[in-house]
Amino acid sequence: MTWAMDIPTSSLDNPAARHVLLCMANYAGPEGRGAFPSAATISKQTGLSERTVRLKLDELEKAGWIAEGNQAIAAAYIDRRDRRPVVYDLQLKRGANAAPRKDRGADDRTGCSSQPNGVQENAERGAAAAPNTPLNHQGTEQLQQRELSDLIGQQDQQAIEDLDERQRYAMFADWSPDSRYLIAQSQIAGVKPAEIPDAVIKSFMGFFVAKPSTVDTSAGWCHRLVTWFTKERAKSAGSASGPGSELDDDSTDWMRQVPK
Repeated sequence: MTWAMDIPTSSLDNPAARHVLLCMANYAGPEGRGAFPSAATISKQTGLSERTVRLKLDELEKAGWIAEGNQAIAAAYIDRRDRRPVVYDLQLKRGANAAPRKDRGADDRTGCSSQPNGVQENAERGAAAAPNTPLNHQGTEQLQQRELSDLIGQQDQQAIEDLDERQRYAMFADWSPDSRYLIAQSQIAGVKPAEIPDAVIKSFMGFFVAKPSTVDTSAGWCHRLVTWFTKERAKSAGSASGPGSELDDDSTDWMRQVPK
C-alpha cells in the first residue's frame, strides 16, 4: 500500500482511480500480486458505485498500474467460475525510483571487470557470499503465506456474498431466505414474514434439499417458500392439501396443484 500512496498526483491524478488502486493494494500480497477483491467489496470500502469501480479498474489496467495476474489463485479457493473476481497484480515497477547503478568493475566484490575480453581480474578470494534469501527469510515468507491465505479466505467469503442475485442454485442445508425478497413476496401473498414459523421453513428446506436438480434464484426460493407456507396454512385450515411425498415434479408445478 505504501507504493500506491507514494504515487505522485502528476502520474495518477484521478481521485476515484487512486482510491480504487489503494484498495487493491490493501489486498495484494507482499510483492503486489494476487489481489482479487470483488467490485462489491471495493464499492463498500471506497463509497464508489460498482459500475464506477469496474470502470476505474479498466482505466488502471489500460494505464499500466495493474495487470491480470494468476487466475488460478482465485480458482484454488473458489470452485465456481462465475463467483471468481479477476485476480490482479500491481505493477510495482511503474513509478518506482530507479535502483542506483555502478559501472562494471567498480565494485571489487562483484568479480566483474570493464575489460572487453571479459576476464575477471579483480575477483577476490574469500569475498562475502551473497545472502541465501530462501533461508534467511523462510520465517517471513511462511508468515506472509499465512496472511495471504487468510486474505484469500476472506475474499472467498466476500465473493460468495457478492454472488450475482440472478444466479440459480440448488437448496442447501444452511440456506436462509433473503429478507428483501421474503418481505416482497409476503406482501404480494398478503402474509407477514413473521407469520412463517421455523418449522415450515425447515420442512420447505428439507423437501428441496432432497431435490438437488431443482434450482432457483434467491427471489425464486423466497417465492416458493411463501407459496409453501400459504398451502401449509390452508392445509391446517382443512381447505387444501399441502405438498408431500406424492409430488413427483421438481419444477414449480406443485404450486399449482389442486386438492384431490
